[in-house]
Amino acid sequence: MAELSLFVTNANVSLGQTMEPEKSSSVVKDFESVELGNPAKKQKTPRRTIYFASGEMMEEFSTDEEEEEDEEERRKQNAMNTIDPSKLTWGPYFWFHMWRVATSTISVCDYLGERMASVLGITTPKYQYAIDEYYRMKKEEEEAEEEDRLSEEAQRRFDNRQRDEEQNPTVEQPEGKSSFVNMSFEVEQESS
Repeated sequence: MAELSLFVTNANVSLGQTMEPEKSSSVVKDFESVELGNPAKKQKTPRRTIYFASGEMMEEFSTDEEEEEDEEERRKQNAMNTIDPSKLTWGPYFWFHMWRVATSTISVCDYLGERMASVLGITTPKYQYAIDEYYRMKKEEEEAEEEDRLSEEAQRRFDNRQRDEEQNPTVEQPEGKSSFVNMSFEVEQESS
């Protein structure tokens, strides 16, 4: 059966203005803490404890499944770390250490080689300047082609407009009846 715990603490209930202050003080009773369950069973230690700024704290316990998994992992780790070199024969002992030396040496050489290559500039392409120049020239050619296309299109539009005006000359005259007023001005000279 699962462990069942019940904790009861002091309780003070106040309903505000509906109760009189003299009666509310007599309502408070002291309760004791009662714990139900098997006291002989092992007490669990909290996996972690969280402390809040308000002064409260919360303990987090692990489940039984997690504890079994953790115990199993610890057993496997201990089995891997408990190789006794005195019980090994010469062959496995020698090859085990040679393998460790070889892998660590290769790792160190790989790391140092990568750092030296970046310091010496070997990781950059040898002819990067030529690649950059090619792309710059290609971009300039595309821009020139675009300009030529736009200028040819503008020239075609202009020629079409000129041809239309020559074929159909338009005279802009006011529509309907209009009166024309001729005014002339004369300037009088003033005598000084």
